[in-house]
Amino acid sequence: MPGTRSIHLSKSQFIRGLQCPKSLWLLKNRPELRDPVDAATQARFDVGIEVGILAQQLFPNGESIKFSGGNFKEMLARTRQLITQGATTIYEASFSFDNIFVMVDILHKGKKGWEIHEVKSSTGVKEVHVHDAGIQYYVLTGKGLDVARTTIVHLDTSYVRQGELDLCSLFFIADVTEPVLAKQDFLRAELTAMRQEIKTGMPDRDIGVQCNDPYPCDFIGHCWQHIPEYSIFNLARLKQEKKFDLYSRGIVRLEDIPEDYPLSVSQRIQVECARDNSELIRRDAIRVFLTELWFPLYFLDFETFQQPVPLFDGVRPYQQIPFQYSLHTLAGPDGDLDHQEFLAPAGRDPRRELAERLVVDIPGPGCVLAYNQVFEKGVIRRLAEAYPDLREKLLAIHDNIRDLMAPFLKKDFYLPQMRGSYSIKYVLPALVPELSYQGLAIADGDQAMNAYATLHLLKDEREIEEKRRALLEYCRMDTLAMVRIWERLVTEAR
Repeated sequence: MPGTRSIHLSKSQFIRGLQCPKSLWLLKNRPELRDPVDAATQARFDVGIEVGILAQQLFPNGESIKFSGGNFKEMLARTRQLITQGATTIYEASFSFDNIFVMVDILHKGKKGWEIHEVKSSTGVKEVHVHDAGIQYYVLTGKGLDVARTTIVHLDTSYVRQGELDLCSLFFIADVTEPVLAKQDFLRAELTAMRQEIKTGMPDRDIGVQCNDPYPCDFIGHCWQHIPEYSIFNLARLKQEKKFDLYSRGIVRLEDIPEDYPLSVSQRIQVECARDNSELIRRDAIRVFLTELWFPLYFLDFETFQQPVPLFDGVRPYQQIPFQYSLHTLAGPDGDLDHQEFLAPAGRDPRRELAERLVVDIPGPGCVLAYNQVFEKGVIRRLAEAYPDLREKLLAIHDNIRDLMAPFLKKDFYLPQMRGSYSIKYVLPALVPELSYQGLAIADGDQAMNAYATLHLLKDEREIEEKRRALLEYCRMDTLAMVRIWERLVTEAR
């Protein structure tokens, strides 16, 4: 179609178009409909920038192309100048061909020719990364550059920091030259189709698995506005393909799912309770669960954060590092509720101090209740591995952990308000509506993780104290919520 080649695209826009042409059309024509960037998404962007800058040290002494506020001509001219002057390593080298603008994370001239090194903060190579590198190869070779090698530079989770950061071990350089070459015909065909769709109007694409694959789309708020807040897409543990199978049949509400549609027992309970606005309470099963607990009862919750680039010895990329816990304690059925808590100082390895405090706060063979024991047990196991002198006491705590989530996971206690979820964020308001996370300055685990991970960067003492107070309040709410949920189970079991 005449004129389609005049449509300008960036690398990220091309990748967006591969995922969903409608998303690209909306970006080009109705950008005001985009969802706002939330804190978790912004944190992921920031991680990508941090990792990209660090990876430049694998190819040191390079020249950097500064992003000049959308002045792409200046960036292109500076890249040409550096290449003409004989530069062998350029960071964010900028090229345009066929009206596609790309910035190469690291462009390096090796013995056999130019090399494209695309840096990712992930821990492996995904197909979308090959597409990303592939469109860069298309543009650079189109400009006449001799590209001999294309790689994806990603983090290696087998690396454990000891002493100074070892970049050659932290990063893995995966050669994707062959798959990039094999993708060229596909990418050219997709580019032609993409431009034609942009030119002819908004593509007729309904919602589908592409809305979150490979990335969550930022037009979901617009494209999904016809889906009710509680729908078939909230059906627990049902594969996305089956959810969209129901959707393709015109079924959106849980109440409209046919009786003969294949669902698990748990899923059928969710559907029937939604349809009848009924509850399911298996008191015998709840009694059995409660008889497996003993006093003293310790209600334990950890908060952790992850570092893409480990700052502390003995830590891998993205390893969960506990920095905080809350502990509510009941010595007996009629005892007073006691509370201990720990929040590590920011900017240093919190694990040793946390582990030492934990074995003091849980001194004996009490029953430790966690909500989703897999998480808490994993944290304690890693602490035991890191500190052999505390191993015996930590593993004793580990072995005494029981899962308060179990009755809800098994649907022994299910109310329609839980909406198929056994997360404490749904269970608590259903069982104990007077207790709520609403109004807390920090109200979920992602916010807690991001708050602590950046706490050491703050300079204002008042702001630091406010963040610490908010972290303590949030974690305390988690274990208090567990206490109230346990109390409700006890009441229902009578």
